[in-house]
Amino acid sequence: MSVRDYVQLMKLRIAALLLLVAAAAYVATSGAHIDPVAFGLLMLTGLLASSGSSAVNHYVDRDIDGVMRRTSKRPLPSRRIDPAARALAFGLVLTALSLTISYVWINPLTAAMIGLGFAVYVGVYTLGLKRTHISNIVIGGFAGSCPALAGSAAAANAISLPAALIALLVFLWTPAHFWALAFRSREDYKRAGLPMLPAVKDTATSARAIALSSGIVAIASIAFFFTDAFHDMYFVAAVALGAALLYLSVQFLLEPTQEHAWTGYKFSGIYLALILVAMMADALVPLALRL
Repeated sequence: MSVRDYVQLMKLRIAALLLLVAAAAYVATSGAHIDPVAFGLLMLTGLLASSGSSAVNHYVDRDIDGVMRRTSKRPLPSRRIDPAARALAFGLVLTALSLTISYVWINPLTAAMIGLGFAVYVGVYTLGLKRTHISNIVIGGFAGSCPALAGSAAAANAISLPAALIALLVFLWTPAHFWALAFRSREDYKRAGLPMLPAVKDTATSARAIALSSGIVAIASIAFFFTDAFHDMYFVAAVALGAALLYLSVQFLLEPTQEHAWTGYKFSGIYLALILVAMMADALVPLALRL
């Protein structure tokens, strides 16, 4: 057991993307009126909450992690953290710290949105749907939307239209992203008995579902421009990134290989990160140019 093992429980790459979701919602809601204390606390509590949820997920999934090649070297199945209850305690402490700090020093709505994210990810997805139903990541993916709601709550103690659209985008984005990963590792998912769509459907059906889901994301992101939430700078980025996402989706649909699935999976993460940055730039750059 080492510090590195506990850091691995935190899944920091996922945490970084979720923090970017929260930051984008905060900035899109607040514009130039950024409170550095509230924003800093949002980032801290977001990191604690995401890391805590991930650690609890490691604990719950330790049996299937040991079966899957992709996850067999994680700290719990490899017994580098033993007993496993230490990971559970670690996750619950981080989550409790996040909820306490956000409730006391930001506002109760922020704490509620962070708590909702934990409840959906651990309760609905990990404990409820992941092992039982093909809709697991479709419904459970709402957990990734909650940082956007928390970001808006931290900025305005309310849920703004831009934040709601960011939450919707993340919700729509999640299935294709994780289905592409599952397509590449479908034998792992079959071995673990997890009903992720590519593990229970044939190749053609899986490819159509991934391509359709990606297409919906690209179209929805462009449609956001026609609300009052985002403007020209965002529209340019949404069209360019959406076109690239659609191209890779069609490529995968025509030739559904593991290599194309992996390429799509990697790009979809980059796509989300860049479109979130574009949302922040859309809120801040025009204001800076007017100064």
